Amino acid sequence: MTDASNLSRIDRIAVSGTAAAAFITDPAGRVLLVKPTSRDEWGFTGGWVDRGETPHEGCAREIKEEIGLDLAIGDLLVLDWITDLGYLGEPLSFYVFDAGVVADPTLARPRPGEIEALGFFAPEEALARCGEFNRARLGLALKARRTGKTVYQPFSQAG
Repeated sequence: MTDASNLSRIDRIAVSGTAAAAFITDPAGRVLLVKPTSRDEWGFTGGWVDRGETPHEGCAREIKEEIGLDLAIGDLLVLDWITDLGYLGEPLSFYVFDAGVVADPTLARPRPGEIEALGFFAPEEALARCGEFNRARLGLALKARRTGKTVYQPFSQAG
């Protein structure tokens, strides 16, 4: 990954102004959440989209890096536009993609040093485990998968 401290302001935005995450379930409808070593809360697998990547590509890379799975990235479920708390003082676009159903949940393995734990949780428990902002995104992702319609959340102050 590129060291953002050596980039111009525009280049930093291109590297860090977009994040992508994966909505993944098991055959029972339980939602995959990860507990990163860098945070005190559970959330989606995903992260920053690297320079030169599309959000789809960044999402697929993050899944592989964090939990060791090669998954096809499907439809966009949620686009959260974050205005006030964007990284480096700039707005942030946060994409949540449908990465489908993992037939064998035991194949997902947390990456040591990055992911402390992972688990598949019933939607209600998953919502309870997430922090405020990922809880909102998860609720929208559940709705989007159920209805088949992407949810655009403009002007969020989530971060």
